[in-house]
Amino acid sequence: MKLTLLILSAAFSLQQAALQLDSLVSRAISDSLFAGAVICYVDHDTIAFEQAYGFQCITPQHEPMTIHSIFDLASVSKSTGAGSAALCLINEGKLHKNDLVRQYLPAWQNDAQIHHLLEHTSGLPSYLFVRRLDSIYREVAAVEDIARPAYLMDTICRTPRLSEPGEVYRYSCLNFITLQNIVQRIVGQDLNSYMRARLYEPLGTEVMGWLPDAKYMDRMVSTEYLYSGTIEAEREAPVDSTQCLRGVVHDPLARVMNCGISGNAGIFATADDLAKWCVWLMNMTPEQRENACNCGLWTDEEDGSINHTGYTGTSFRLYPQEHQAMIILTNRVHPVDKGNLRDFRNQVKQILHPIQVVQE
Repeated sequence: MKLTLLILSAAFSLQQAALQLDSLVSRAISDSLFAGAVICYVDHDTIAFEQAYGFQCITPQHEPMTIHSIFDLASVSKSTGAGSAALCLINEGKLHKNDLVRQYLPAWQNDAQIHHLLEHTSGLPSYLFVRRLDSIYREVAAVEDIARPAYLMDTICRTPRLSEPGEVYRYSCLNFITLQNIVQRIVGQDLNSYMRARLYEPLGTEVMGWLPDAKYMDRMVSTEYLYSGTIEAEREAPVDSTQCLRGVVHDPLARVMNCGISGNAGIFATADDLAKWCVWLMNMTPEQRENACNCGLWTDEEDGSINHTGYTGTSFRLYPQEHQAMIILTNRVHPVDKGNLRDFRNQVKQILHPIQVVQE
């Protein structure tokens, strides 16, 4: 798949949008909402607009953001990772959305089905904090890395449910960690190896996947300060102002317990990489997407778009019927966790959609 970058002057509407975005993003950076961003707009299989703003890192030194900067996608990894893996397996007949979770994970405690994981209605709590796992396993830091993912999945299986399957929507990272484990049992590989070979490399993505190669470090977008003496970001701990997470997943469960490869977070990608994934999903038929509950994406009832956000400041929005996509990648949590991007994202949406892309 090839995405063609159009020259900005190809459409007057894009010229107008670029000027409005320059002003909007400049204000956001000035207000310390984030240090930098990449905004991308896709029309069919074409990148119609792509622009970098600000800095990918501001401590210990300032480094300009570029369209080639690599972001920690955070929860955007749910749909682009485990959710996409489920879509592939379901449409290949190797998994069914009505399969019981315990068919694959015998220790699972209720009658949740695969679609309950994708729809966040399994009954699981939203999260398990590493400090709680510390109390279960005494010292997580003393557990060998290779054993931590199994400990985590075992804990999820035994965690008390807060509701019956299908009863309550409760967004949960644990649903997609569970989905990850089911996928891995079916394919006999870790999620990173499977998705790189099955999807990301065939799509022609450059870096998309978990555990990015250290050779890309100078393009990595930094996230949060590390906190001294802790194994996760605990806000009461003193800040180590000499070091920020970079090229290492921000989410504590993904980083500490799943050793970087996790169904809830951990994918690193450029805006171009994410654009290629968006085109792939929009090229699916509605039936193919719906078979896998749209990979766990949220539906905007107002305009029919499907979307997802990530804690680090990442997001995308797809308009499948129009075959258009909007990607907003920022480093909201760098160097400290701050701000809310809801208003900013809505303003970008108002500027960029709908845009009629006109080629000369």
